Amino acid sequence: MLRYCGPFLFLFSIPGFYYGLGPAAPLLSVALLLAALVGAEFLSRRGDAPSEADGTGFRVLVWLYIPLQLIAILWGTVVSAHVGAGGFAALAVSLGVTTGVFGVLAAHEAVHSGDPREALLGTALLTGMSYRHFRIAHLYGHHRWAGTEKDAATARLGEGFYRFFLRTLAGQFLEAWRFERRKGSARLTLDLALMLAPFAAITFCLGLRASFFFVCQSAIAVMVLELFNYIAHYGLVRGRDATGKLEALNDCHSWNSSNVLANRLIFNMGRHSHHHRRPTAPYQSLKARRAPELPFGYATSILLALAPPLWRRVMDPKALAWRA
Repeated sequence: MLRYCGPFLFLFSIPGFYYGLGPAAPLLSVALLLAALVGAEFLSRRGDAPSEADGTGFRVLVWLYIPLQLIAILWGTVVSAHVGAGGFAALAVSLGVTTGVFGVLAAHEAVHSGDPREALLGTALLTGMSYRHFRIAHLYGHHRWAGTEKDAATARLGEGFYRFFLRTLAGQFLEAWRFERRKGSARLTLDLALMLAPFAAITFCLGLRASFFFVCQSAIAVMVLELFNYIAHYGLVRGRDATGKLEALNDCHSWNSSNVLANRLIFNMGRHSHHHRRPTAPYQSLKARRAPELPFGYATSILLALAPPLWRRVMDPKALAWRA
C-alpha cells in the first residue's frame, strides 16, 4: 500500500513550499513531480511487477486522497485572494496539475469501483475541477466506443493535441448529454447546477479574483486530464470484418507504459489495456499486457504531445505499424 503514496507527498509539498519559501514556490512542486515521473521512466525497469493483493488499504489511499485534494483546492482558492500575480499563477498551476494527474486518477478509480459511495467521492473531485459530466462520457461513451469515430476521447491519427482538446471538450459533453436524454434523466442538468454552485459561493464569500482562480485551476486540471486521454489511444482504431461488424476492444487499442516505478506514482494507469479489459478491477491488480507500448512513459509522452509536430514524427509510424 505504501508504494502508492507518492501523490500525497507532492500534494503536501504545495502548502509546504508556499509557507516555507514564498507564494511563487509551489511551482517547485510541479518541477519535482515532472522530475520524479520522467526520472522514474528512465531509471526504473520496464516489466510486469507482481499484482498486489486485494485489500482495504489500497482503497483507503483513494478515500483519503480525494478529500485532501479538495481541501487543497479550497485552501488555494482562499489564499489566491491575497497573493500577487506570481503566487496566483504558481498556486493555480501546481493545484491544477496535481488535480489533473493524481486527483483525476483517484476519482477515475472511485467512479469505476461500482460502489455508489466511492462514485460520489469521485464525483466530488470532478466538481472541484468543474468537469462532472466526464464520468458519464467516460463510463458510458469512452469504455464502449474507444478506438472508433464515435468516441470523442480517442485521438485520431495525425490530430494534434490542441485540435483534439477543442474537439473532445465539446464531444464528451455531447456524449454525456445524449446518454442522459436516452435514459430520460435530468442528471446532467443537475450537474450543471452543481458546478455553478461553487462559483457562486466563492464569488459571494471571496470575490471575483478567487472565482477566477477556481476557473484557472479547473482549466489546467482538465487540460492535463485530456492530455492523458490524448496519448492513451492516439491513432489506434478498431477495424470491421467483412460483414461490417465492429472489432471488439482489445489490448492493441490502448497505449501502455510498463515502467514499474512510474506506474506506482499514477495508480498503475500505465497498464491501460488491462483497465479496458476489466474496468472495475482495482488499480493495484492491473497487469501489463502484450499491447502497444509508448516509446517513453506517460509523463514524457505528455510533454511531447504539447509539441504536435514532434509527437506525430515519433508516434505516427508506431500507430500505423499497430494498425497494420
